[in-house]
Amino acid sequence: MNMIGSSADCAAFMATAEGTAVLDGREVGSDAHQAETIEIRSAAGNPVTGREGHFTAVGCGLWVQLPALAAGEHTLMIRGQSGGFSVGVAYTLTVNAA
Repeated sequence: MNMIGSSADCAAFMATAEGTAVLDGREVGSDAHQAETIEIRSAAGNPVTGREGHFTAVGCGLWVQLPALAAGEHTLMIRGQSGGFSVGVAYTLTVNAA
């Protein structure tokens, strides 16, 4: 089994991490997760390692948990950055009545 990343990598990333999540025009709070061990089972040709296998990695970041959404259409916008990494996405979520 191989290890990808380290606790030090996460500490460096999280030192400058910032971001927002906006659901239907209202900001949603985020939680910071620091250096959590994750297990990965990968397929050959995957974009992270390129090979099939079972790997252990260290994950970190800002995470958002959405509240239960009412039926209908919702908009979720996520923006974040740390060092030279940035992300910006907009989702339209459609929730069907149960």
